This record gives sequence, structure tokens and C-alpha cells, in this order.
Amino acid sequence: MRRVLFQSRLVGNGREFDAVKAAVDVLSKRMGPSMESVSVATEVHRRAYDAVGCKDPYRDLKIEADIVAEPYAIMLDDIVRSSEDPLRSAIMAAVVGNIMDFGSGSAIDSPEEFRGVFDGMMEQGLGHDDTEILRDILDGVPGVVYMFDNCGESQLDKVLIRQLRRMGKRVVGVVRGFPILNDVTMEDAIRIGLDSETDRLLSTGKFYIGIDWDDVPPELSDEIGRCGLIIAKGMANFEATSDRHLPVPIVHILRSKCGPVSSAMGVPRDINVLKVVRPE
Repeated sequence: MRRVLFQSRLVGNGREFDAVKAAVDVLSKRMGPSMESVSVATEVHRRAYDAVGCKDPYRDLKIEADIVAEPYAIMLDDIVRSSEDPLRSAIMAAVVGNIMDFGSGSAIDSPEEFRGVFDGMMEQGLGHDDTEILRDILDGVPGVVYMFDNCGESQLDKVLIRQLRRMGKRVVGVVRGFPILNDVTMEDAIRIGLDSETDRLLSTGKFYIGIDWDDVPPELSDEIGRCGLIIAKGMANFEATSDRHLPVPIVHILRSKCGPVSSAMGVPRDINVLKVVRPE
């Protein structure tokens, strides 16, 4: 609800009340113990977007986030190339970008705030570190399906993607099918060159927070089987995946920014996380 109000104010057309009312209506009808949080949240934002009459409230903020993050990506790429452990260094570069989660109430609310938190997050390192497990998995798979999360963050994802490709891995990027929150769409990805950073760039094909595993495009399903590994950035991708049994290992890279996600992952809150989940 905080985010609904935040994004309505970004539009600035005076329809904040309409958006909040629409969101409350969805929650009153859809919320329940058996519902996936991402399914409910997706419908909340669909109705809120309709109420304010805007298809991409975060557009300007996304562009600004990419601009702010770009020099950090350049700097971190240099650090990775000279690192004694380039994979772990590249993971750190990718994880700090997950703080660019505007309007959530558990992260920063503007791209400029990133400058003030970057050093502290890097100094923390990985609070949950399954890098060695990931390293072993990478030795046995030909590629990675890389599920993007937020704009700005995706600039730093380039650092890890480049390292994976230097290791000889095929990287297939996955973006949202339509604008939702400040998440990366195909338009956003092409604007910052992710189409040239990856071997292939695919979309989830729909307006959905994270990914709807009940409606995965065939080409994406094929790539998951071909690559043999998923790297999923951010809490939304974790929420969409945590109750699913996938055929390949999935690696979650995120900042544990809220209590429910932290509890579900079995990690403390407010740490940098790389967690590997293997198929059961």
C-alpha cells in the first residue's frame, strides 16, 4: 500500500486516492492464506495503474537509476578483473544493486540515495555466501538464465554477466513483459545495452511481479532446460519461486530487505545474500 501511494505521487495527476481505493478493493477480495503474495501484488498494481491512468509510473525514475548506477558498474568491472576471486567479487557487485527498490519502504526511495549506501553495503560483504556451491554448479552447466529485477540494479548485473561469460557460460537474460514497479522491461534493457551483454534476451511475456511459473513462455522454458541453472535477482523473483519445485538449481542474489522473505530464506534481515536452492 505504501508503494501504491508512492507510485501514484510519481504520476502526480491527483489520483492518489483512486489508486489506493482500487488497491484496497483488490486486497479485500484476493488476500488469503493460500494466495501467493506475488499474485495478489500483481493485481493490486494492475488496478492501481489503471486508476492513475499511467502504464509506467516509474519510467523517469528508472532512467535516472540507470544513469546513477552506470559509473559504479564501470568501477566494479575493473575491480572484478583484477580480483583474486573474480566470481565472488562480481556477485558482490550484483547484490548491492538490489537496494534500488524504490517505494518499497525497506530500501532506498531515490537513485541519489544509492551513493550514500554503496560503500557500507560493499563493506558488509555477503552475509549468506553460497559462492562455492555456485562455483561447483557452474562447472557442470553450459549456461545461466539470468532473471533481472530493478533498473539501476541491472547496470551492476552487467558485471556478473560479463564474468559468467568470461567463464564460458551462455547467459540468457529475462525481463518483465510489461512495465511493473521499477523492474526491467525489454525497453529498459535495450536502453542500457543488456541485449549486447547477454547471448539472448527474453521476456516473461506478461504484467507480473517476478515470474508466473504457471504461464512461462515456451522459449524461456526451453532455455532453462538448455542452460541448467537460474540466477534470480531480488525479492520478487524469490517470492514467485520459493514455493515451486523447479527442475534446475536456482541461485537467489538479493538484499534481505523484509522480515517475511528473510524468514522464508532462513537468513537474517538486512544482509547481502547469495543462496543456492537445488532441485528436490
